Amino acid sequence: MKNITNKAVLALALLSLTLTGCLKDKGFENYQYGINDPDTQPPGIGFPLAAKPINGVGLDVSGSPQEVKEMFFVNLNAGNPAPTAVTVTLEVKSAELLGAYNAANGTNIQVLNPSLYTFPLTVTIPAGARNIDIPFIVPSTLTLNPNAAYGVAIRIASVSGNYVIAENLRNLLVQFSIKNKYDGVYNLTGYHNRVPYTFPYQTTMHMVTSGPNAVYFFWPLVGGVGHPIGLGPNNSMSWYGPTVAPVVVFNTTTNLVTNVFGSDPAGPPITMFTGPGSRLSKWEPATRNMTVDWNYNNNPLRAFFDDLQYQRAR
Repeated sequence: MKNITNKAVLALALLSLTLTGCLKDKGFENYQYGINDPDTQPPGIGFPLAAKPINGVGLDVSGSPQEVKEMFFVNLNAGNPAPTAVTVTLEVKSAELLGAYNAANGTNIQVLNPSLYTFPLTVTIPAGARNIDIPFIVPSTLTLNPNAAYGVAIRIASVSGNYVIAENLRNLLVQFSIKNKYDGVYNLTGYHNRVPYTFPYQTTMHMVTSGPNAVYFFWPLVGGVGHPIGLGPNNSMSWYGPTVAPVVVFNTTTNLVTNVFGSDPAGPPITMFTGPGSRLSKWEPATRNMTVDWNYNNNPLRAFFDDLQYQRAR
């Protein structure tokens, strides 16, 4: 587990872990992004979010342009910033990669029509920088079906300079959905049972659309997906890192939670908790509040009891 004592320090640490994994490090290959002297390895390049099979984005119903931020990052996986500008060429592979994803997962994500988005196929990471956030614009969502999921898949085709494209970070799959009714900014309170302790927590949490009937936990305090463990004996907030990041799935008619699972395949198995002491996990239409009980590793002594009070639209 990790303690959170200073947001700025933590954000810097997360950025460092994301940006400096090296291609020959076993941790890099298995998505853990360890660092084994990256300066002695070929510098790499990739989409950091490509470590996940697919990433979700919720869009507002609007006829005005919306820019998707902090999703289409291209990062250098090297010990040092780029000494000179690095040119990265991209290509759209939506039909091929989304078709394979649908076949493997039993999903029906539709290819987002190229006329409904714009982004550059050539981008440049400036000298002295480590990454670039590719501008991805959706001009209008008025023609999108709110009950459907759409997707875009982008591949790094080539890169200038002495950089190797990381094969496990080469293909970025992004799923777009109209923001569902569960999406929003919530005040999260609750506790985590770790016998003989009970760790309470209270923090702001964003519940982000990942499909027509699902949301995931995005924790602003850490700037990414994740969930607090709670205040431990030393009164510092702790978490397990971004590998313990639940996704909550609802029945849109009853608003009962039907499933809770982990968004990161490298993390432990996460399930809805229905054991002793569990409550009915649900969303309340009148208040927009949520109750979600879940655990990991199928261990009833590693359960989380979440109360999420709706604050505002995200």
